[in-house]
Amino acid sequence: MAAGKKYTGTGIPTHYECSLHGLLAKDHEPQLRTRLEALCGDTEAAHRELHHEVSCIPCIETPIGPLRREDHVLRLRIELDPEDSLSAEKSTSSICLLGHPEPRSGRGASVRPIINAQVLSGSASASQLLSLLGYKFNSEFVRKGYWFLYRSSLKVVVSQIYRLQEQGNVQSVVPVDPSGNWLVQIVSEAMTQELVPKVCDQLEELKSLLEDYVELLVVDHAFLENKIPYS
Repeated sequence: MAAGKKYTGTGIPTHYECSLHGLLAKDHEPQLRTRLEALCGDTEAAHRELHHEVSCIPCIETPIGPLRREDHVLRLRIELDPEDSLSAEKSTSSICLLGHPEPRSGRGASVRPIINAQVLSGSASASQLLSLLGYKFNSEFVRKGYWFLYRSSLKVVVSQIYRLQEQGNVQSVVPVDPSGNWLVQIVSEAMTQELVPKVCDQLEELKSLLEDYVELLVVDHAFLENKIPYS
């Protein structure tokens, strides 16, 4: 995994991710894209995205009780080359842990702790690492679309979600929403707690700039809880 900074003292500081989400009707996507081009640069500012995400859960289930809350989903995130989705050499992989979101914080964005570590040698090694950590496959999806960068810090992702008909085969995808609606996500870079209020203000600003095109919302914290879906 990628080497991180060396910290002294009490340990590695907690970092946070701030976000807003919205649903966009298929017919409104061209207008939103034009607006984002105006805000973020020009027609060359858009980046194509092909994202494969695999959620993994512990192989051994913690017995029912307070300690079960310490079980977390780990996410293997694989950024694929849209032109060559089967190339492991052109993909980048990371393992992500999203903590429990702030409950009813009154902020203008969803805020939750995040740990993200890049895996340097490809998705196959990442899968092996997760297995060694005692995790197993739970579910997966593919996200296709594009993204813009606003003010060099907020990533605006406009995408559609797909399910895989064959596990691990990104060429076997079918849309989750047959009507062709788009998901809009604005996600910040990971930051220390001191910067959270400033970034929430920036999200509010961008939300107001896009309000004529898409309604961006703070997702109820109950839907973002990092709970293990034990059957």
